[in-house]
Amino acid sequence: MPVVSSFRRLHTLRTIWFGILLSVLCLCHTGCSAEIPASSGTPASSFTPSAEPAAEVPGSVRTESPFSKDLEITNSWQENGQFVSQYILTLHAEETVSDWSVLLSVPKGTVLCDCWNTQIQVQKETEWLLLPNDYNRNISSGSSLSGIGWIASCPSNEPIRLLNRDASPSVLPSPPASAEKRSLKPLQVRNGRLCDSDGTTVQLQGVSTHGLAWFPQYVNRDAFLTLRDDWNVNTVRLAMYTAEDGGYCTNGNQAKLKEVIDHAVWLGEELGLYIIIDWHILSDRHPDEHEAEAIAFFSETAQRYSDCDHVIYEICNEPQDSPFVSVIRPYAENVIQAIRTFDSDALILVGTNTWCQDITEVIGNEIDDPNVMYTLHFYAASHQEALRNSLRTALNAGVPVFISECSICDASGTGPVNLAEAEQWKSLIQDNQLSWIAWSLCSKNETSALIQSSCYSTGNWKVRDLSETGRWFRSAFRREP
Repeated sequence: MPVVSSFRRLHTLRTIWFGILLSVLCLCHTGCSAEIPASSGTPASSFTPSAEPAAEVPGSVRTESPFSKDLEITNSWQENGQFVSQYILTLHAEETVSDWSVLLSVPKGTVLCDCWNTQIQVQKETEWLLLPNDYNRNISSGSSLSGIGWIASCPSNEPIRLLNRDASPSVLPSPPASAEKRSLKPLQVRNGRLCDSDGTTVQLQGVSTHGLAWFPQYVNRDAFLTLRDDWNVNTVRLAMYTAEDGGYCTNGNQAKLKEVIDHAVWLGEELGLYIIIDWHILSDRHPDEHEAEAIAFFSETAQRYSDCDHVIYEICNEPQDSPFVSVIRPYAENVIQAIRTFDSDALILVGTNTWCQDITEVIGNEIDDPNVMYTLHFYAASHQEALRNSLRTALNAGVPVFISECSICDASGTGPVNLAEAEQWKSLIQDNQLSWIAWSLCSKNETSALIQSSCYSTGNWKVRDLSETGRWFRSAFRREP
């Protein structure tokens, strides 16, 4: 889910009750007082945003905005040295807008207490990104969208300001022509093993993003460089959800999702990283639920990246209630045929039933394609010796297995870690030179997130910025004892 969930409000509170109620909401966030004073000790006029435009961020991409923005502080008060304010944003469409986003400059130390009629993603410590909900995504030409709002607590008497640029450029920048590129050898499957073009066994190790619709900010050069040079990662997996809020096949912005993928692909080419494009089915359960969309997507994607030896296609993340022979294999054969029309030799990953647990169903039922591997997922606190035995059985039968998602907590992603079981999995993986990908590259407040929820940085992380899960995987990838 997005960093900060949003909800619909029917009325804007304009009385003293508003300040009192929202002071209570602030209590569940760091930096807000345990006592609620009577409201508003500081006049709103002292929080009036500056008329001067915010400075451009170096390297940012400017685009013309299809709407103008009015930001107003409608209520404010002090609380134990903190300045708490209610903001209301109105968008005026100069032409029809089918989607919108607004970037804010936020004083250091600001805490979001509440929001409505928007979703707010923390891009970094001093930048927040406002995104729409389903019901207010569109603004007709000449009309206004009002009632977008939030409450924030700040240690200084400095307001949140609008950045004088759009947050989501229509086209992500292309790599500089002079960029040094690290060539990667094409991958192939030989005798159940992943190999390079010389037949040498290759072990990929890397991280998966969380949903690209919710955490696109981690697809950037600093993040990829940190993963490559500090974590010893050689692969990044792009999790593009298909059916959730923001999913590719539901209400997601397909053009923007493909822009993020394109950005990652050229970063991978420049930095020498393999890129897995993951068709992340989950709540849709059955891969054939959106088979037509998958065929169209992978046809377009394979045509675009047919000359990119570092691109890998993962065509169904975690099927459920989908037997391999009767459901997954027919779907996979159709999608693989679409890919092979444009890319004859790319590595393709195929999911297995029950959230990629039923790896033994593949034995004797492999797809007739020489460059396909089958995925297994594990979460160490939930999946233990029984699943490791299934993996051993599949490997002994010659099934090429790729662990395209894993973590050291339970399968919910939120429970405690199990380090003893994690070490058991690591030993099995290293003994068999299996490729494995850690879930997930984000700062979401859950155990499986690799970055601490208090860290706003989207790259150049120090060890102290990492969660327990992140520190474990970094150490494992670096082969530290």
